Amino acid sequence: MRESTLPRLFILVAVLLVLFGLNGCASSRLEDAAWLDKRLGVVWPQPPARARIKLLRVIQGPQDVVVKSTGVVGKLFDYFVGSQQDYLGFYTPQCMAADGNGLIYIADPSVGVVHVYNLATNEVYYIVKAGDKKLVRPVGVALDSEGFLYVTDTQLGLIFKLRRDGSFVHELNTLGKVGSPAGIAISSKNEKIVADMQSKNIFIFGADDTLQRVITGDDIPGGFRMPVYVAVDAHNNVYVTDTMNFMVRIFDPSGKYLRSIGQIGDSPGSFARPKGVAVDSENNVYVMDSILANFQIFNQSGQLLLYVGQEGALPGEMMLPSGIFIDKNDRIYVSDTFNHRIQIYQYLKEDKIK
Repeated sequence: MRESTLPRLFILVAVLLVLFGLNGCASSRLEDAAWLDKRLGVVWPQPPARARIKLLRVIQGPQDVVVKSTGVVGKLFDYFVGSQQDYLGFYTPQCMAADGNGLIYIADPSVGVVHVYNLATNEVYYIVKAGDKKLVRPVGVALDSEGFLYVTDTQLGLIFKLRRDGSFVHELNTLGKVGSPAGIAISSKNEKIVADMQSKNIFIFGADDTLQRVITGDDIPGGFRMPVYVAVDAHNNVYVTDTMNFMVRIFDPSGKYLRSIGQIGDSPGSFARPKGVAVDSENNVYVMDSILANFQIFNQSGQLLLYVGQEGALPGEMMLPSGIFIDKNDRIYVSDTFNHRIQIYQYLKEDKIK
């Protein structure tokens, strides 16, 4: 990225917010048919088996969303950012959050940016600051039920609460206990669950953003070795990717350890480097593996149901992927990190995975 690009992005964000405002755009909704890129047609498993997962679209960067030839937004984007080659694309996208209507937040720690993509309005924004602090290594992003955005910054050791438009609300008071926050998820009670790589603990913040309790590795076999990513299901059970123990740990809402999924290995059902974790509306558990370049789908008993993807750069293939997020409509967002893109899939609920 050229040195002159980022200052212009600050100006771009300010101008777009004045003219449009993300809060105003947030009510827009992308119709179901508009999610699908009809050129793709990639499904898992392969025919003649019934399709369970379908690739909807691949987004390489702003050029796949912003319609530059029409509308003032496209013209402003060109004026401030420059030519298509100067667009701030994805560098190492990691955690994502989405409202299910087309608004997507993507943390990109390599450039200290949270990308904001509104597929319903064909607009792209960037969050580069939280209050008076410039983001350095944002990794985790999450939206609560009131529309507030939470961003973790692993290098600053801070957790920020922002409005949808990126405007600052406050920093969460971690009481000096959180050193390197990474993945974040939000329960139906608006509790914030944060994985801290430095302390190797999971911190739970209440609906009022105060620190309520801590999940440690003391009561689980082997303890935590590298808890990085987290998810919450509809029952507020907590799922933690314990990367260097090569498994996902599952806890009840109170923090009581329940069970684990996975073990080290390079075959389906095992993990080589588990990263992101997510849960769909039917409580199937999705685990991203960066080395195996796929996400695997398990039932609650830990039985492998399906795995999706392989190493490569074609649609549906991945290169060292990291984050995974599932929205309210069972759309699956994958950060295909070293292909510098995100991919969006659909769990075909009408063809339920057995």
